[in-house]
Amino acid sequence: MSEPSAETTSTVLIVDDTPANLGVIAAHLEDNGFDVAIAQNGEDGIRRAQRVQPDLILLDVMMPGIDGFETCRRLKAEADTRDIPVIFMTALAETDDKVAGFAAGGVDYVTKPIQVAEVLVRINTHLALVDARRRLAAQNEVLQHELEERRQAEAALAAANGNLSDALATLKRTQGRLIRSAKLAGLGALVAGVAHELNTPIGNALLSSSTLCSEARNIQQRSEGGHLSRSEFTKFVSGVIDGGEMLIRNLRRAGELIQQFKQVAVDQFNDRRRLFNLDEAVRDAVMTFLLNAKQETYRVDIVIDPSLQIESYPGAIDQIVSHLFSNAIRHAFEPPSSGVIRIAATPLNDDWYTLSFSDSGKGIASNRLRNIFDPFYMARLGSGGSGIGLYIVYNLVTDLLGGRIDVESVVGQGTRFSLELPRVTPLLDDVFDISE
Repeated sequence: MSEPSAETTSTVLIVDDTPANLGVIAAHLEDNGFDVAIAQNGEDGIRRAQRVQPDLILLDVMMPGIDGFETCRRLKAEADTRDIPVIFMTALAETDDKVAGFAAGGVDYVTKPIQVAEVLVRINTHLALVDARRRLAAQNEVLQHELEERRQAEAALAAANGNLSDALATLKRTQGRLIRSAKLAGLGALVAGVAHELNTPIGNALLSSSTLCSEARNIQQRSEGGHLSRSEFTKFVSGVIDGGEMLIRNLRRAGELIQQFKQVAVDQFNDRRRLFNLDEAVRDAVMTFLLNAKQETYRVDIVIDPSLQIESYPGAIDQIVSHLFSNAIRHAFEPPSSGVIRIAATPLNDDWYTLSFSDSGKGIASNRLRNIFDPFYMARLGSGGSGIGLYIVYNLVTDLLGGRIDVESVVGQGTRFSLELPRVTPLLDDVFDISE
């Protein structure tokens, strides 16, 4: 038989109109560690229950005044006593009497004469049930509190997510404005560079044409006055030829620059994105370039898997290969020296591949590599280039094709351009769309 712990002493209220019963039961309960309160009728029992708040009530059924059933009903009707378990003590053994006791709110009954051992077992059982209900109620309260905290946390998280979404939208709008501002700034710098580059050939052409006009007027005046000699006319004709040739050279140079600047404005981007074989596209670009080349002081090796197909813009691939070829020929090799140009492509994964362009030329100094993709930057002055070819390559790779480009070089050993490109190039609308 289990007994209550001394640390959690329980109080039992005994309601019985027979002093002898009270004394016997009370003595045994106290011997077993219970605190005992006593009442001798129903009304007194209700008052004592409200004042003492016992853990359990032993209630006699047959008492003067209100009987035990009515007493129990009144106890259950009050908020401060309704949860106190009631065990009836009765000599009544009929089923109807037992049902009436349970209907009144009792949890159990013991029959008279009282068997103390039985009473202790029933008391401890119901006290354990009460304790279990209290613990369950406390745990439920804790769970309800945690649930409310979780609801509040979820609400706070939802609000934070809403704030983050708003912040992200604001950031995107700000980013769009910054990108447009950067593009406008870059356009301004590009226009300034274009003006600077075109100024020299156009200025030379103007100087040559104005000189020709001045000489022609002078010859006309001398001819009309009859003072033009044969030698003066011959000298004039020779000057016209030289000036005309200079004029043609400078206008041709201006035209070449304009064509390159048009490439910066992505006039080749209008070709449709389509599925094509990379090896064939690269070989076609190389063949076209070699046909237009003046001399060959190099060997070209192409190492590309013939089955590698990409969905991209073939015009952009052609421009990239052509500009990298032109850059290598102009800067890597100097006649009569020769070398090797190697173009290779390998898959990175299912979505990306690498395209490398390397030469075995003289290389580029490390302090010049950081600026090599800047517009109008020339690693070697006087090479005849415009300094815009690698800028075009960079824009094609990063803006149009959605890839990345890097360069590494060792002086005396050569230069390698490495391009990481998606197998499926984003559509132009996806590449350049900056939404408000």
